[in-house]
Amino acid sequence: MYGKSGALSSYGRMANSNNDPMQQIVMLYDGAIKFLRLAAADIEAKDIPQKAEHTNRALDIITYLQGILDFELGGEVAATLDNLYTHVSMKVLRASATLDANAMQAAADLLMPVRDSWMVVAAASIDNSAANHAVVTAGVQPRLGRMVA
Repeated sequence: MYGKSGALSSYGRMANSNNDPMQQIVMLYDGAIKFLRLAAADIEAKDIPQKAEHTNRALDIITYLQGILDFELGGEVAATLDNLYTHVSMKVLRASATLDANAMQAAADLLMPVRDSWMVVAAASIDNSAANHAVVTAGVQPRLGRMVA
């Protein structure tokens, strides 16, 4: 049976093997998007147990991303991300309950532009001062150490 602590600990171990916090965030987005796309495929295949597994994993990652937001440091960016995560979570729950593969794909699609933005920041992390500023601006860095469950 799937355990919530196991899902994020595997991401945490993988993410923490890379010292770049922006790359860690990209990896979490990649995981959430992957699991949402798998859940959509599971719906189409009528594989409900796998749909539940993949949906739960995606929601765990989205919940984790939402939980590491720092509203004090992140300000408006953190609030916007919080709203996005809430919206995506609700869309995923509705898609899961109604077995709507298109809505599940749409939830993954909502995360792609943000993931791509983090990827740009990660690619620019050669200049650590600018990259670290971007992470702090989004209110993520101070709590990234909680990545390992």
